[in-house]
Amino acid sequence: MTSNSPALGAVAGTRMHQILNVQGLRALAVLLVVFLHLRDLERVHRVDALLPVWADIGHSGVDLFFVISGFIMVVIAREQSATMRTAARFLYHRWARIYPAYWFWFLVTLAIYLTAPAWLRLSPNQLDQLVASFFLIPTWTAQLVPVSWTLKYELYFYLVFSVIILLPPGWRARVLLLWGVYLLLGQAVCYEAPDILCHKTWFLTMHPLAFEFLFGAAVAWLYLHQRIAHPVRILALGLLMFAGGLTFFIWSGIHLDANIWYRVLLFGLPAAVLLWGLVEMERQDALLMPTWLVAIGNASYSIYLSHLVLIELLFRALSKQDGIPTVAATPLVCMLALGIGILAYQRVERPLLALTRGRHGALVPWRRFTGPRSPS
Repeated sequence: MTSNSPALGAVAGTRMHQILNVQGLRALAVLLVVFLHLRDLERVHRVDALLPVWADIGHSGVDLFFVISGFIMVVIAREQSATMRTAARFLYHRWARIYPAYWFWFLVTLAIYLTAPAWLRLSPNQLDQLVASFFLIPTWTAQLVPVSWTLKYELYFYLVFSVIILLPPGWRARVLLLWGVYLLLGQAVCYEAPDILCHKTWFLTMHPLAFEFLFGAAVAWLYLHQRIAHPVRILALGLLMFAGGLTFFIWSGIHLDANIWYRVLLFGLPAAVLLWGLVEMERQDALLMPTWLVAIGNASYSIYLSHLVLIELLFRALSKQDGIPTVAATPLVCMLALGIGILAYQRVERPLLALTRGRHGALVPWRRFTGPRSPS
């Protein structure tokens, strides 16, 4: 899941602006995740299945979100001064982005469960650690809001990055590389080690998916320091890599468990190449995402938090309605879930963000970011 911040770009001597193609990629990421859960729940509710078995590819939306987060953090921090105040402001902005909207949907889910538990398919252990779930404290138990497991990795990355901001700019990339070495050592030592040697909570700090933040950070470094002549080739390579990952996934029948390192290679690396190609093409006015896709990307965090409970409730509600063919259930549920998610972004997420950030809420104007015109 995702920082989903509208603040995307910073370049020396310029103001920060939004990179529209990043928002379009966010839309793709959240649509992939919605695709995955629609496929799961249409079978649970025994409607006519429209989505194929390989809709599990929707897991890759999470990988794309993580890559985007790594990109955004590096681009935002490029000109940040190495002070405690800057790091504290960075963390507060991340808190304001993640927690208020999450708490809203946490409380909505809890209220539904307490008043009508039969409406939601929650297992008992999803209520065992409500405090940890509310504050997104890392655990290996199921969460009340199931998709919130990704937010714990986002928060971990933000903590790492807040420390990096304290360093002189020349040291930041080196420390990110050292973090990558730490992650590699974790895969070698802790991945299959007994809990007594490497506790599961410790393993969370060296989780395979953390590499995807580093992939995004690497793309940001390339974007800020290099300018490629033919970005369409990078984009084509990313599409080819993603298609290869999809083909291998379908052919092999593997399960995309979040703890499996090869998921990072199958989908994290292609996501990084796609991101690089798209942001470079936008800078050169070669390709812009359509407005409707950017709008979904802007609302992607609200859609991500809300869609699973909404899909569950909507499928249940439609199953009680006469005259609606079951084959129409999935597209109708999809449109309603997306529509409600966009409405929640406008009426809940944005007001909460404005409230928590106050007069400092708008980090950037909503304008297109063209980036540096030449390598520095």
